[in-house]
Amino acid sequence: MMSTAPSPDPSLDNEWEEWKTKFAKTYRLDEERHRRLVWEESKKKIEAHNADYEKGKTSFSMGLNQFSDLTPEEFRTNCCGNSMCRGEMAPDLPEYEDLGKNSYLTRGRDQVYET
Repeated sequence: MMSTAPSPDPSLDNEWEEWKTKFAKTYRLDEERHRRLVWEESKKKIEAHNADYEKGKTSFSMGLNQFSDLTPEEFRTNCCGNSMCRGEMAPDLPEYEDLGKNSYLTRGRDQVYET
């Protein structure tokens, strides 16, 4: 039976090896193919985003980094131990609050104003 699993793009071999060297990445033989395919997918998304950036459709460009071989789920699980990375933050906060009105702020002391 023929395998339908995607294969890595051989034209990216050199770039893949350079990226692994730059970020000191090593993999077990059984893991390398999967990481390569995830990296290639990240690269495609980055290239599509950067094409939009060049057209002025977005305000920032993107690039490959040390996390480019992780799926979004793996990144959230492995790299976001901080609870701030998970879910919506404080959805019940008011849109605006005058902090001075409720004395949350104190007057400045011992500050020098120079003109």
